[in-house]
Amino acid sequence: MAVGSATRVMNAGLACPDWPLCYGQLVPTSQMNLQVFLEWFHRMDASLIGLMAIGLVGLCAWNRKVLPGWLPWAAVGALFLIVVQGILGGLTVMELLRFDIVTAHLGTALVFFCTLLAIALSLMPYQPTGNTGRLPWLGLTAAGLIYVQSILGGLVT
Repeated sequence: MAVGSATRVMNAGLACPDWPLCYGQLVPTSQMNLQVFLEWFHRMDASLIGLMAIGLVGLCAWNRKVLPGWLPWAAVGALFLIVVQGILGGLTVMELLRFDIVTAHLGTALVFFCTLLAIALSLMPYQPTGNTGRLPWLGLTAAGLIYVQSILGGLVT
């Protein structure tokens, strides 16, 4: 998300005018400047995350007998979010940074990040220390408000 944010802040979202390549090349050497590099690196970073999500699904499928039953499904869900993210990324370029697509691209990235956090936290050993009261609901409410604030920030830009 940091690379995508840097791409947005530097107005590099359309530095590569085509998609999925950049100036018709995998590595646009002759047109390279800071903005082109940021957009190209954003795409390469996203591709790497997609490959890692495929790897996560593969590892979960391979080790499904020793993993919690929900984990392979959560990994498939995360992979689905990355596929949607890639489609939205392509549409962002092809539709010339249309605000609703850019906002959906940001929103999907945030949901993917939260999904990975939820998976990681669910796999950590839990040692209850007492009554947490309303703390889980407070945390969920805070996370929801941060999500809404992030989407509104994306819309404003």
